[in-house]
Amino acid sequence: MAPNGETNHKIVTTTYHDPSSFINNQDRLYLFINGHWYDLTQWQNIHPGGREILQNLNGKDATDAFYALHSEDAIKRLSHLKPCSSIYVQYTLPYIEPNNLTLSFRQLRENLINKGYFNRSIFWELFYHISVYFICLFGTFCHFYWNYDLLAIISIGFGMQQAGWIGHDYGHGRGIWMRWLCRTLSGFINALSPTWWSHKHNTHHIYTNNLGIDTDIANDPVFHLFFPSKEKDFWFRTYQHLYFVPVYSLLYLSWRWQSIQHSFRTLNYFELIFMLPSYIWLYMLGWQVAFGSILLGGFLVACIVTATHQSEEMFHDSYHSFVETQFLTTCDVQCDNFFMEWLWGGMQYQLEHHLFPTMPKYNYAHVRPIVKQWAKDNGIQYKLESVWSIWHRNYQTLKHFSS
Repeated sequence: MAPNGETNHKIVTTTYHDPSSFINNQDRLYLFINGHWYDLTQWQNIHPGGREILQNLNGKDATDAFYALHSEDAIKRLSHLKPCSSIYVQYTLPYIEPNNLTLSFRQLRENLINKGYFNRSIFWELFYHISVYFICLFGTFCHFYWNYDLLAIISIGFGMQQAGWIGHDYGHGRGIWMRWLCRTLSGFINALSPTWWSHKHNTHHIYTNNLGIDTDIANDPVFHLFFPSKEKDFWFRTYQHLYFVPVYSLLYLSWRWQSIQHSFRTLNYFELIFMLPSYIWLYMLGWQVAFGSILLGGFLVACIVTATHQSEEMFHDSYHSFVETQFLTTCDVQCDNFFMEWLWGGMQYQLEHHLFPTMPKYNYAHVRPIVKQWAKDNGIQYKLESVWSIWHRNYQTLKHFSS
């Protein structure tokens, strides 16, 4: 949504009739995948991604959401799951006919898989992983051997930010070794819980900018991306476009605290063990370098993760298809120099990432031209802005909803 209250970008969409009206979804959980209805009422309790994401999809076509987030093993397991009986489907659960855009998108995804864009490179995985540890070790040496604490804060802060991007990529990656890379990097450097993050972030991917479901945009009362009702308003909303800098810096502190809470609440002591080296490291650095690095890293991440969604369309109850939702709510960024390309860490290809989250981030640059051409062929506007343009528009969005 543009700061003046009007939509910045238009898209040709076809909305679905809401099939959940046919279902007593308080009793059962039904998802439509690949032309079949599946009763997942019992499965939701042991779903690795949590119950909430399944419950929000109850009575809807979950085909593209399923393929976007699941591994080949999970896809094979689905083939062994028995669909609902045909008699029950005929009289209770309607058949959901995907529109032409959705069918075209599924073909696009299949083509990208066949061309190897979802394959991972050992070279790039090692390069990204080692580069983060090198940056953080350099900052540690700056503190202990040269007494350059400011340089230490800057170096470790950037290292923490880059660890966030790479851990994010590992978190979406599928397979045992990707899970281990995510646990070690995210735990050792930023002390984050991959389980907590996965439950939170996967819901954001499927219900992007859906108010009441997408927790990535649920930052009120600190930040409002909408005009609140009078009884839920706060006096400091007037200044949100001014205090966003110090608040953005608290992002990593907030994520660390939420990770600890989640791990204790779920008795996941295994993740707490992986967080321990991070806190030992920070203790040895001293509070000035430790807090300075966390604040800088959090600020650098917050400036980027908020940029590509919060000024786009917001939904209350959306029945747009998966692919329509991503084009409506996401804007890509054009980085015109090496530093910005590195700083954004793959988040400049946010649309490609939302369409294909399990694809390694180093392939998005190659996929962008393909997606742009596909969007043109299907009559959809591909949104792309410069770094400073999208940052300015996000500032204007905060200012607009502060009035």
